[in-house]
Amino acid sequence: MMDRRVTDKIQSRADRSAPSAAAIRAQLEKIVGSPDFQNASRLREFLRFVVNEGLDGRADNLKAYTIGIEVFDRPDNFDPITDTIVRVNAGKLRRALERYYLGPGRQDKILISIPKGRYIPVFQIQEFEQTRGDVNSVQSACDPLDSTKLPTIAVLPFRKVSLESSREFIINGFGEELTMALSRFNGLRVIAYYSTSGIKPEQCGPDQLCRILSTTFVITGSIYQTADKLRLNVELVRTDNSQQVWSHRYDRNFTVDTLFSIRDDIIQNIVAAVADDYGIIPKIIATASRGKTVDELEAYEAVMRYHHYGITLESQAYEEALQALEKTVAIDAEYALAWALLGILYLDAFTFSMVDLDNPLERGMESARKAISIDPFCQHAYFGMCYAQLLQRNEEEIIRNAKKILELNPNAGFLVGTAGWFLAMAGQYDEGFRFIEQSMQLNPFFPSWFHFPYYLNSYLNGKFGDALKTVKKFGLPEFFWNPLMQAAALGQLERITEAQAALQRLISLKPDFPERARFYISCFLIKDKWVDLTLEGLKKAGLKGV
Repeated sequence: MMDRRVTDKIQSRADRSAPSAAAIRAQLEKIVGSPDFQNASRLREFLRFVVNEGLDGRADNLKAYTIGIEVFDRPDNFDPITDTIVRVNAGKLRRALERYYLGPGRQDKILISIPKGRYIPVFQIQEFEQTRGDVNSVQSACDPLDSTKLPTIAVLPFRKVSLESSREFIINGFGEELTMALSRFNGLRVIAYYSTSGIKPEQCGPDQLCRILSTTFVITGSIYQTADKLRLNVELVRTDNSQQVWSHRYDRNFTVDTLFSIRDDIIQNIVAAVADDYGIIPKIIATASRGKTVDELEAYEAVMRYHHYGITLESQAYEEALQALEKTVAIDAEYALAWALLGILYLDAFTFSMVDLDNPLERGMESARKAISIDPFCQHAYFGMCYAQLLQRNEEEIIRNAKKILELNPNAGFLVGTAGWFLAMAGQYDEGFRFIEQSMQLNPFFPSWFHFPYYLNSYLNGKFGDALKTVKKFGLPEFFWNPLMQAAALGQLERITEAQAALQRLISLKPDFPERARFYISCFLIKDKWVDLTLEGLKKAGLKGV
């Protein structure tokens, strides 16, 4: 949460005269172009919608029902009371805005906020002359740390505040369960909970904990319980500079019968926010390794380069990740995660023609198998196997490996969504979408290509207008699949001028597409009739020679 002192000072110095609409729209574009929002297409669309509706004089329409239909594609019978997707994402959007104004936007003149309890945005002009010290103290949490080492984390005992003695088992079991959940992530070294259970955080500063436990991060917090309500405050702290880098408050109503399910739900949310591929800790480590050349990267930093490519799908990021991971496995041939990610890159070379490699499909599958032989619990290795089986159109094996991903760690938000993505691509739409939605709820900073199965499902069912809307959520305008999707849908809608423009953009990004169109599409569409229907739309857009 944003420090209340910072918020109060900002608001007290805000110019109550509203900034111009042009200035607000410029600020909106700056926010949605920032790193966190670039990786969160739903939050981008949510923010754009409420800001544009507010500026266009339609603030009265900003109700949960309208937002659910317009932003989250809910049906006309959407009930925001029983389906909380708008309320949940509104909280995520508020926190994302707070992080933006504490980070890259700390000196921006235009403040866009969404007060709690409603969805109408507020636009203010702010001054920072007397608050800059507060902002910088929070921003220093992103100072560089040693990105060459696998980060280590410990869970400290939570402070008990107004907790009935008969329910102390809640807190006594919480730390151990949270530690176990964190230990299932490949990118973390986790201190056993029994090593920390005797420590009292209020009597021991982060710098002392760093010396005692040799940790990079600690999770701590407090728990309150009154009658049938439970409140859990959770903090992630860097031990090298004593900075709180993430916090969240969980409020739950409970009964004796629901206590354990509530605890499990909270733990799932914490580990997804903190340890997931696109969670807080990987973002901090990735930031610390920026600026290094590939030759300077250590093994764990090579993994971070892969994650950067996974978000952007840019060719330069691909080449850097490929070189870094090939160097890593040459030095450490038993690093399962590096082999798994390298295998995925080899498969991308096959499907996207990123670089010219010999036998990329075979190398990709072999790398995934090697990763599994080294570590049968490596989820990313099964990601690679799903990918290879998709390219070989083996629906049964796609489903089997996707379910293995889910079985190994159901709390890994990104990989849960990836498993759902593969299930949907294998035709298991209902189950696949359920896991993708679960992933989006766990971590709003999911990769925008998670939206592709939604596009495909709409397109194959003749809902070309809905498919076209999904292209905006897919994002990645410099990735050739974006104009491919757009051209096919526009062609089917007989919007030929727009379809032709999208087709020309597709060919400019992928010059060999006219000759290899069926190949590129077949890499992800496992049924010939799906490929033929996509090509039909592209032909209407003007694609020739197919």
